[in-house]
Amino acid sequence: MIGAFLLLLGLVFFSQIRLGVISTLFLWDLLDEGTVDAPDRGTLGWVTPSPLVKRLQISQGKEKIAADLYYLQDKKRQAAILLTHGVIETGKDDPRLIRFAYSLARSGFVVLVPELRGMKSFRILFSDVDDIVASFRYLASMEEIVDGAKMGLLGFSYGAGPTFVAAADPSIRHQVKYLVSFGGYYDLVNVVRFITTGYYDYRDEKGFLQPEPYGKWVFFMNNVDYVESENDRRILKEIFEKEEKKKKEEVTPLLESLTPSGRRLYELLINEDPYRVDDLIQGIDPRVQNYLKKLSLASVIPSIQAYLLIGHGSTDPLIPYTESLRLADAVQDKSKVHIAIIRQFAHVDPARKSFSAKEFLTVYLPSMMKFYYLIYDFLSQQWSCRVCLFGMD
Repeated sequence: MIGAFLLLLGLVFFSQIRLGVISTLFLWDLLDEGTVDAPDRGTLGWVTPSPLVKRLQISQGKEKIAADLYYLQDKKRQAAILLTHGVIETGKDDPRLIRFAYSLARSGFVVLVPELRGMKSFRILFSDVDDIVASFRYLASMEEIVDGAKMGLLGFSYGAGPTFVAAADPSIRHQVKYLVSFGGYYDLVNVVRFITTGYYDYRDEKGFLQPEPYGKWVFFMNNVDYVESENDRRILKEIFEKEEKKKKEEVTPLLESLTPSGRRLYELLINEDPYRVDDLIQGIDPRVQNYLKKLSLASVIPSIQAYLLIGHGSTDPLIPYTESLRLADAVQDKSKVHIAIIRQFAHVDPARKSFSAKEFLTVYLPSMMKFYYLIYDFLSQQWSCRVCLFGMD
């Protein structure tokens, strides 16, 4: 009788125990910077086989999308996820992304990582959305290894925006069962306010972080090509180069050659007053305004059918964590969103740091528990269900 009872308990709870172990090792590998250059040597390797990696060329009209597929050699069909890299020149070959893809594959996912030409060139292009949709369709077509009922998308940083837009596409939204954002945004106007002035403000959360020059660079590269005036585009690029080289004395003569909307875009980039941002944006080129509006997510969220998992570090210097709060609040059905704001973590590359005993107990440990549960919930999507751990929901 006792033996039968223990067997029953094992059958009921084995998957949760296994998931708990895998989640712990996954989180350890994620925080271990030593595995960046050796992505297949993490602690998950102690209990899981090594994934296979296949190089692909996915057809998209007349173009080809380079992509990498990570998967375990298993006869069973597995859950699948498409990862989108952020705005980074290394694209799908970024060592941190490779490490993450290996860990996901070891955890039981088929992982597809497409090369997004816009974001690799420091731009977020609408064609990136089309490439994400085409890549997701390709992943869904791999029926011999992919379970079509357990498919999702994951986007980091600025890449989360196009990923969410793709998830709302009518051709795939019914297949996207879960959608993950880490360090993502909700409204690009708020992001512009933050990267130019350092201020963030939402609900009772407000504060200031020193602006990161890289954020301005990304914004400029994304928007300068949408400026209608060719002369403005040329002058703005020259101005930005001189600003970067600290040659401000050479900027003033160039400003006189800009149109009023071109001058407003420059003023937006150098503005340090958070209360001027909305007014400055109203004066920039309408095509740039339209770009900001189309890649913001207010109009997208109602069309998304997936379960949302949202994580963000409170010290993120590129996108304020309040954007993830906005994103979660925009979801009408709160049972379909899991958000974790993680204290002391950086943008999209968390790592262990040194803390005092008090900081460890009051800040770091609670944040780690939130992050762990987010990872646990994410990995549980392999079972097409949410798994509640220790009564937390």
